[in-house]
Amino acid sequence: MGRKDRERVQQTGKAHRGGSVVTVKDIPKVEQDRMQRVGESALQAMNTGNQVKVLRDSLHLGKLSRGKLRKTLEDNAPKEMRKGAEKLRKKNKPVTVDALLEEYRKDTAFKALAEEVGLDEAWFIALAEKEC
Repeated sequence: MGRKDRERVQQTGKAHRGGSVVTVKDIPKVEQDRMQRVGESALQAMNTGNQVKVLRDSLHLGKLSRGKLRKTLEDNAPKEMRKGAEKLRKKNKPVTVDALLEEYRKDTAFKALAEEVGLDEAWFIALAEKEC
């Protein structure tokens, strides 16, 4: 599926299949799953700034629910916090809450997105304290 096809699906909810335009709901589940995997891999290949933009747009367009985004952030944040702590340890730097939250505080777009789904700075501080 090319860029124009992906844009059409995103904007209209319809795709070309077998020479005709069909709604995404009519596409077989197997193909829907494939389309979702392609979308996820494309999102993972982006840098953090672009990921935040895509997620925010999806949230505002109603393509992604607040609850699902919140759950995903809650699931991934501990892994990212652990990776940050490991980086600090490798550099022989002290693992502190401020050091772990440095990147979170710099990235205002991510911070705003997290707050929009109900994850404020206090939640990230508690997570960093657990990691320390």
